[in-house]
Amino acid sequence: MFHRLIKIIDLYDGLRMPVKLGRKELLLIHEDGRTWLMQRRCPHADFPLDRCTVINEQLRCPGHGLTFSLRSGKCETAAYQLESFRIDYDGQWLGVEV
Repeated sequence: MFHRLIKIIDLYDGLRMPVKLGRKELLLIHEDGRTWLMQRRCPHADFPLDRCTVINEQLRCPGHGLTFSLRSGKCETAAYQLESFRIDYDGQWLGVEV
């Protein structure tokens, strides 16, 4: 089932949009013309990533400064992994299949 998240025209660099799908808390991130959908909380200390910074496809947690690759979800300095979700498109909508 396709869940609409946002219209493509409403995307902008710097977007950090919390999304709740059932019990899952996700974060839609749009930066440098790219869009990702990741788990919303840092796997290290459950800190919300809503105010994360993104530079060169590296997400930096605002809580303890851990960095994660947005491509793989892997933490650059420790054995943590962010779960990522595939983004789908339906006409003017960006969403996710669940």
